[in-house]
Amino acid sequence: MTKFRSFFEEALRLPYKSNSQDNPLHELQVQALLIKYGFEYEYQPNGLQQSPDFRVTLDDGRTVDIECKSSKQTFPTYNGGLPKKGVVYIFSSKKYDETTIFFAEDVVLDDTRQWLEETIDALQETLDQRRKVKPEDPRGLDFYIRNMFVQNGTGKKDYFKHEQREICEQRVLNYNW
Repeated sequence: MTKFRSFFEEALRLPYKSNSQDNPLHELQVQALLIKYGFEYEYQPNGLQQSPDFRVTLDDGRTVDIECKSSKQTFPTYNGGLPKKGVVYIFSSKKYDETTIFFAEDVVLDDTRQWLEETIDALQETLDQRRKVKPEDPRGLDFYIRNMFVQNGTGKKDYFKHEQREICEQRVLNYNW
């Protein structure tokens, strides 16, 4: 068993901790595990509010990106950041006081990702066209599009009761780290 698998097994046993910007307790738990297992890592490699939270360097030099999410609900809030392919998510829920792990591509399928990206592009094109006929505003008032990715569908939102939870966790645990 690799030490990265051991790290993820222990991450699955983490209790719920909040992950607010000013007090990222969930991230601190994950960081403590990275230190415990002796991993080299970079915290917030792309800056604050940008995925991932950690870029971990494995013993063979490969890097793995980890994003930490926590919620009072049974599903994470992605806000404007569509889960990035190849990133491992460690998600903690207050409702169950449990943690789960998954690859982004296991919760956002390629067809859905393509549809979302095309939708974003189409909305931007529409806004660009509308700006061409926008009247001049004395205060510079304008409009921007903020992407917001949400979960819809009864029975699909609960990451802890979802029928594919164990499959997702096993894919992370059994990956060739």
